[in-house]
Amino acid sequence: MAIDKSFIQNLPTNPLMGETKIIEEYRKLADEANKKGNRETFYEDFLDLFSLYQVYAAKHSLDILFPPLTNDRKINTGIIINFFETRQKDINEQLEDIMSMKTLLEKKSTFETMLREDVTYHLSDKDLNSLYRKLDLLIDAINDDFDIKRSIKTRLINHLGILKKDLKPNMHNFDRFWALVGYTGILYGLYEEKVMKILDMINSVLNYIWKIQAKAEGLPSTNPVLTIIFKEISPK
Repeated sequence: MAIDKSFIQNLPTNPLMGETKIIEEYRKLADEANKKGNRETFYEDFLDLFSLYQVYAAKHSLDILFPPLTNDRKINTGIIINFFETRQKDINEQLEDIMSMKTLLEKKSTFETMLREDVTYHLSDKDLNSLYRKLDLLIDAINDDFDIKRSIKTRLINHLGILKKDLKPNMHNFDRFWALVGYTGILYGLYEEKVMKILDMINSVLNYIWKIQAKAEGLPSTNPVLTIIFKEISPK
């Protein structure tokens, strides 16, 4: 079988990287099929990858046109292969554009830092992927929560979407991330223990940001993590 549960669970949360991973798996399968000289033998594996791609695209709201299949396995094999070959070219072009834009942004950020002479927070690819994953999991948890009012849910998810969009290798501040502290107060005030899982996830995001900031500011590695505590304050 071309894919298993482990493969699906380890797909990158960044949609473009996820597509790339699926296409890489297709490439391995196609190479093996070509060596055997009989692509139809691998039809079920091709179909698995094709089906997974459609589910992944739906989950991440990707605008991809998937061709319909027929009742003929041989024809379907050709349709699936043609789809992946075409999609691979599209993905490669997108990756080239992203790398070019990333290089430009990094150069601009360097000069901005030199002109502003302030602290810049550098995020590695690992940092970016970790934050993307944390934010995606948080968005999913909020979407799946039946207690949170639709209006609050929409505001929070939109804010998280902006955070994902604003993430880049060099950040001058994390002000928008710290706005999440206010959201935790609202959520706890309205729902208390019912939303502790979501509050813990928000705290995890903020602690990740805090570690990056602390390192850039030269704080010791023993610097304590952040803990959001909700305490009733009696009026004086």
